[in-house]
Amino acid sequence: MFRPAKLRRTQSWTLRGDRLTGPGGSVALRSVQHLTLVQMRSGGMRMMRFDLETGSQIARLQITTSARRRQEDPDHTAFLALLSEISERLAEVRPGLTYRMEETGRARLAFFLIGTAALLVGVALTLLLGVGFQHQPRIFLMALPGLLSIKVAGAVAAWRFWPFRQPEEYPIATLPFILWTLGGPRPARLPEGRDLPEAFGKSG
Repeated sequence: MFRPAKLRRTQSWTLRGDRLTGPGGSVALRSVQHLTLVQMRSGGMRMMRFDLETGSQIARLQITTSARRRQEDPDHTAFLALLSEISERLAEVRPGLTYRMEETGRARLAFFLIGTAALLVGVALTLLLGVGFQHQPRIFLMALPGLLSIKVAGAVAAWRFWPFRQPEEYPIATLPFILWTLGGPRPARLPEGRDLPEAFGKSG
């Protein structure tokens, strides 16, 4: 159980065998066709989302926590533990499954359009202010850092979410190790005394 956000109620998720049951119903892990793990930061907050897609439904687990955690967050710990348990079970029942760590579909297109719009707005404002304050260069120079930030942020978003680039896919067996690096539990497949690079080499 974990709270998806500070002011939200606790959600209860259970994994029995290969069936994951949560607030929106249940999904059989053997039926999962696509898997996505996404992280995003905004200001002092961090969002993590885990989507399991079958042919007819999507099970979504999501949590928003502080990006500046000074002490252990029990909700975040429980969330990562659940994801690790799910991923290890998926590696058993769907060993050929892969996962992505980027937005896909409409969400990817939306972020791309937002980034492109920000870039174009930044360029347009730079031109307009350059013309409007051509006799007051000091004011224009003071505005340049903010305009540059808008253009850089837009360009980065447009490049990152370029809709014609297929996101990288990774073997499901590596996901418990990724979650471990994010603060999750030690993977069950990692023998005592073996470090992370050795474990990845063995999993291949």
